Amino acid sequence: MAAMARPALVASLVAALAGAAADGAADEHEPPVAVAAGAGAGLAILPLLAGGVMFASNNDDGLHQTATYVAMAGLVIAPTVAHLVVREYKRAAIFAALPLAALIANVVVFQLDPKVTTYGSPESRTTFGVALTAATVGATVGLVDTFGASDRWRARHRVMVAPAVGPGGGGVTLGAAF
Repeated sequence: MAAMARPALVASLVAALAGAAADGAADEHEPPVAVAAGAGAGLAILPLLAGGVMFASNNDDGLHQTATYVAMAGLVIAPTVAHLVVREYKRAAIFAALPLAALIANVVVFQLDPKVTTYGSPESRTTFGVALTAATVGATVGLVDTFGASDRWRARHRVMVAPAVGPGGGGVTLGAAF
């Protein structure tokens, strides 16, 4: 069994090293903000849709719990993936924090009051609603923040080389913000 794991480990290490080497080269190009926003939006909307359909299909508390977890997992993943696509790793963690905390809060609520979505106490239902709202707001803010990735990238890459044409000929200009 260990002999079979070694090739997989070697392949994983090679892939990680290749990714790390490509990461420096990838920073030479402006981040794909549209791809990031599309991927993030899709990862937010599809689990919300699936969770909503599951939730609405009947009054089973167990199914409501699963549906909530599916929907909220999408809200955790969406801003994370969007920021990973544009190579903003710290921001991915930052904007996943609120939806993740809200998901954990709702896991606790479901453990304390499994019938929170049908006959739960006012306290548990309020906590459930606040956590669901916090996850939605956190994911939305995280996705909107992705649109600023190009500006943040440009701020880190201020040196610019551009062609120049004048009355006496042409050339190349070098510019930078100091």
